[in-house]
Amino acid sequence: MRKRILLAVLILSGVIFLAGVGVLLYYWHQDMSDKNVREQVASLFGATVENGQEGIPPEFQALYAENPDTVGWLRIDGTNVDSVVMHAPYTEEKYLHTDFNGQYSARGTFYVAEKNDLQTSDNIIIYGHHMNDGTMFGQLEKFEDYSYWSQHPTIIFNTIYGYRTYEIVAAIKTRVLADWETGFKYYQYTGHDDIQFWEYVSFIQQNRLYDTGIELQAGDRLLTLSTCAYHTSDGRFILVARQVT
Repeated sequence: MRKRILLAVLILSGVIFLAGVGVLLYYWHQDMSDKNVREQVASLFGATVENGQEGIPPEFQALYAENPDTVGWLRIDGTNVDSVVMHAPYTEEKYLHTDFNGQYSARGTFYVAEKNDLQTSDNIIIYGHHMNDGTMFGQLEKFEDYSYWSQHPTIIFNTIYGYRTYEIVAAIKTRVLADWETGFKYYQYTGHDDIQFWEYVSFIQQNRLYDTGIELQAGDRLLTLSTCAYHTSDGRFILVARQVT
């Protein structure tokens, strides 16, 4: 009986060990795949192509030719935020867990909210995962500190429609509200509504982690970067910026 128990324990331990190795190999393979895609995307940005798409800026031609969901490039100097941005208006959360090549990726790809119109929306929302290794929006939480904001106050979001520079107005810790809860839902505001604009301004003033000295005015065009946060259930960390050029 003892031998049978010992054998069963050894077999179970072996299965658990092999399962653990399998999980580690899976995540290693995923990390390597994501790294290769990041390098591919970086090599395509600014690359020249023959017979490019008319109206697309030169630096986006190769990216657009590879994937026409390409709409821009997001960068915050001095941080890891420096990558392509996608937009799939007819496919909800297409790039939440999809890489640039259309393959599954836990990291996903930066993407613009489906309801946004990059040319006309007064508030463009860009989503990205909060990765523990600091990739994607994994470094956004550093903007909780005033000193970090003061060293990185500007966001560059160049698009296939034009080059844009934004100054960061506020860093905010918030959460996704349930359907039955009242309160301003920043993730539903994409512009074209003066009442919602001032509701957003009020939300920002009430929830910003520190005063940047920048106050929003009527007519300002906004950029909101959104990622998960873990201070509460369904937590979110957002940066709100206004366009200056």
